[in-house]
Amino acid sequence: MYLLQAQNLTKTFGTRTLFRADQLELHDGDRVGLVGENGAGKSTLLDILRGDLPCDEGNIDRRCPIAMIRQSGDAEGEPDGRLLRTLSLAGSACKSGGERTRRAIAAACSQGAPLLFADEPTTNLDLDGIEAVERMLQDYSGAVLLISHDRQLLETVCTSIWAIQDGEIRVFPGGYAEWIAQRDRERTFAQFEYDRYRSEKRRLEAETANLREQARGMRKTPKRMGNSEARLHKCHISPAQIQVQARAKAIESRVRQLEVKERPSDLPQIRMALGAASPITSRTAARIDHLTVRYGARAVLEDVSFTLPTGKRTFLLGGNGAGKTTLAEHLVQGGDCARLANGVQIGYFSQNHELLDPVRTVLENVRAVSRLPEHEVRSILANLWINGDAVQKPVRVLSGGERAKVALARLLASDCNLLVLDEPTNHIDLYTAQALEPLLLRWQGTLLVISHDRHLIEQAAERLLFVENGRVRAFEGTMAEYREEQSRRNAPSDDLSGLIEQMRRAEEAFRAGTAGR
Repeated sequence: MYLLQAQNLTKTFGTRTLFRADQLELHDGDRVGLVGENGAGKSTLLDILRGDLPCDEGNIDRRCPIAMIRQSGDAEGEPDGRLLRTLSLAGSACKSGGERTRRAIAAACSQGAPLLFADEPTTNLDLDGIEAVERMLQDYSGAVLLISHDRQLLETVCTSIWAIQDGEIRVFPGGYAEWIAQRDRERTFAQFEYDRYRSEKRRLEAETANLREQARGMRKTPKRMGNSEARLHKCHISPAQIQVQARAKAIESRVRQLEVKERPSDLPQIRMALGAASPITSRTAARIDHLTVRYGARAVLEDVSFTLPTGKRTFLLGGNGAGKTTLAEHLVQGGDCARLANGVQIGYFSQNHELLDPVRTVLENVRAVSRLPEHEVRSILANLWINGDAVQKPVRVLSGGERAKVALARLLASDCNLLVLDEPTNHIDLYTAQALEPLLLRWQGTLLVISHDRHLIEQAAERLLFVENGRVRAFEGTMAEYREEQSRRNAPSDDLSGLIEQMRRAEEAFRAGTAGR
């Protein structure tokens, strides 16, 4: 028995069909991931299925209450204290984006609804919060419909995928990785069938053209004929001509009878490349020396010092409110404790995109920081799937994901050789996140990245800075190497294990001796 069923669903905006679906069902225990590019209508679909927005066509049968975790972080109802403690929020003043998100998650899960909709529930959360939400979604007693740009979360939680592609909502059984593999197989086969259809059509059309030309050649008047004979010759159709024309008509019929194969539409191929900026000659690109930051009586950062080695990909990790963004802003703004090497040009990606002018257009925002000609700036935007009239939109009307792309375009069009990225994968779609990763791996410049994207950290980080209790601790290695070292530290040594075993045996022998008296 389903909890929710939608049939013949259609949603349009003006003349554009946003999406359509023949049938969608959610059953008890389902874990469904909803994926699609920015602007595909994922959040709109959740609102329609829940009844918060009307659909243009279709029927929706809801058989249970539906709880909602909204991307905005607005809580619906009061959260349960136990869930707040699970998310490390008991007694919180609930001011930061991460704290608001945690409270919204706890409030939604506290309702005990048989069906939970979660729209980007890990946005603004730190790594501990993401892992807590992951466990909560796995253990949820009802069904879950999840929108997320976190590839690892989708793979861990979801058992099926709804994909919005070319305005159609398709259902794929299996997890996120299985969907990617099946999608790629289907596209490869569709391209093969299309290429084969086009090749056969061209072959038959060429054969038809040759036969028509051959038939015309048969009707040409020989030069030795007089005018009267020539007229008779043109009026006469020989058996050979009839045969050739019949073959041509038969082949034309075969062309018409070919099963038409449509060219598969292109997936968003996000292409990004950073310019070749002037190299930094110093071994250390930047450093912070003895930085202390206080908010009232509270010390957020206490006598913090660290360096950014030139050419290294350094990731800054820590909990919500630990001071990561404060550190990044101090470096970017050139505070008293910041030291930059000669020739350093910083490119800054702010997680809230406050560097964008909301009144100016997309194109104007990018050109404001670039010396490139307009056609090259337009090319950069087109590679991010912002093209045509979209470049003339004011930034204020853009979605969070679209604003993130504009902020990325500003970096791609600049001359920076030190990138400071604060949560670059927040709000962007999976296609853009997948393109960002190889961009960072290829780039020869220096990176400081604040991120809670576990996949990005695993793949791109060469060096880690942990912000904890107002201090910064450096680890010279990858996340995998860090976990390996932590495992070694936490594991009892061989000598200690042997001593514990000897003590256990001695105690057993003592007890046995006492019992025998």
